[in-house]
Amino acid sequence: MKNSKNIKKNDLNSMIIRDNHEKQIFNSIIRSRLILTAVMVLLQLFLIISFIIKLQKYIEYYFIVSLILSVSFMVYLTNKQGRNEFKIAWCIPVMIFPLLGVVFYSLYLNDNGEKRVKKALQRSKAEIADLSGVIHPDEIIKKNYSQIEDLQTYLINQNFLPYEHNQIDYFPTGEDFLTDFIQELRNAKEFIFIETFILKIEETWDMILGVLEEKAKEGVEVRVMYDAFGSQMASDRNYVKYLKSKNIKTCVFNPMIPIFTTKQNSRDHRKIYLIDGKICYSGGINLANEYFNYGKNYFPYWKDNAIKIQGEAVKGFITMFLQNWNMQRCVKEQEDYIRYLNIPCEKYDYSGITIPYGDDPYNYEDIAENVYLYMVHSAKKYLHITSPYVILDNNFQEALLFAAKRGIEVKIIVPSVPDHFIAFYIGKTFLKTLVDNGIKVYLYKKGFIHAKTFISDNKTATVGSINLDYRSFYHHFECGTVIHENPIIAQIEKDFQNTLKDCEEMTPHDYKKIHWFKRFLGRFFRIIAPLM
Repeated sequence: MKNSKNIKKNDLNSMIIRDNHEKQIFNSIIRSRLILTAVMVLLQLFLIISFIIKLQKYIEYYFIVSLILSVSFMVYLTNKQGRNEFKIAWCIPVMIFPLLGVVFYSLYLNDNGEKRVKKALQRSKAEIADLSGVIHPDEIIKKNYSQIEDLQTYLINQNFLPYEHNQIDYFPTGEDFLTDFIQELRNAKEFIFIETFILKIEETWDMILGVLEEKAKEGVEVRVMYDAFGSQMASDRNYVKYLKSKNIKTCVFNPMIPIFTTKQNSRDHRKIYLIDGKICYSGGINLANEYFNYGKNYFPYWKDNAIKIQGEAVKGFITMFLQNWNMQRCVKEQEDYIRYLNIPCEKYDYSGITIPYGDDPYNYEDIAENVYLYMVHSAKKYLHITSPYVILDNNFQEALLFAAKRGIEVKIIVPSVPDHFIAFYIGKTFLKTLVDNGIKVYLYKKGFIHAKTFISDNKTATVGSINLDYRSFYHHFECGTVIHENPIIAQIEKDFQNTLKDCEEMTPHDYKKIHWFKRFLGRFFRIIAPLM
């Protein structure tokens, strides 16, 4: 592996790392993105509130109008199609601040920024759909695995196809992943595509970047796409120019802009790492030191996981990557989809099927949640889940409770410590309900657990980027892999059992031990959790 100490002193990456992990460009990024965004949103709030204050002499009329608005809004929202959790979350601000609440709801429904993103994504998907001669569903595969034929049908209808004869390797830790990933990067001959939520300019990224730079010099096409919110430091214009100067095509997904727009809530939470169209890594691992337990980090240990797919199933992830890349129009020339999707793939002597799938906020389908719900409802013996966050809608919570009541062994591993304070204590309110109804919840004590895994009956599993919360189910771009009757499932289950050794079971009394104020925060913010 390349050592960051060997990089020239005037190299931007080295300078940022040496200057206490990105502090050199911290101020410029904060000014240009986070603070500017916050100031602009607050300014808009100030203007609306000021307008209301100036109407104080008409206060009686204001209250009458507010009452009419509130009642009308409640009637409208009650009759509108959608989930009750979102309706309740919008009712609260409208009841307290009728005018302000209705204004923001109107902005939410008529967001031109969101409409532009939706249109761009539809265009990108249409370009892929025209390649039906290159990728098409195989009816024989469906029949060979009739036990989940209905799930296959659903995902095929969403343009996510099943594939046979794939080799899948499982990495139970980020350390195992990093070693293999860098080695495969060194072997790349044609192209490297990286899509991630978090990219931190730290030592481990420096190792990876060193390899990417070498491969780019050799003529390998290198593309890197990362989310603007998750990768705030790397989204700085100077750093983007720096990467491009190394012949690395760089795309910042959904750049932060200083106006109120719901599209700013739609982040790219996927983790897709592609090499030559023959290898894909995916799971929960972002590109930062903590995911690989490298150096000194906030948590004593970070538990995550990933899979490595070799075979035709890689095409599913190539499709997802190209859709997002071209939705952003990071490179203006016409994309040559055939070049990447028509690559011959080896057929491996492994049983089972692999179905890569994705979800986004603009498809009017809760694909990620539906896949998880399918696994809950189809389980016959056990359902083992790992998730860093548990903030459930009523539909999913009832599905878990019903599974436990019909005798299914439901076990869930979650963190024992927070990385996001409010989300953690909102999650505790849901965990209490699960424990009170016979579901086994285990608190990971070794550090923080970030893996997102479902395992059912030794036959089916999913590994991906999808958390058990509203953000993953409804707001983010996500991806996952359904694995059925593949021998790798035994390794995933073995990792789950080994992880239980580092856990402590949550009891019905544990929730009462939490400080009353933290319990209050969890209960209070649970009301607006769907909008967070």
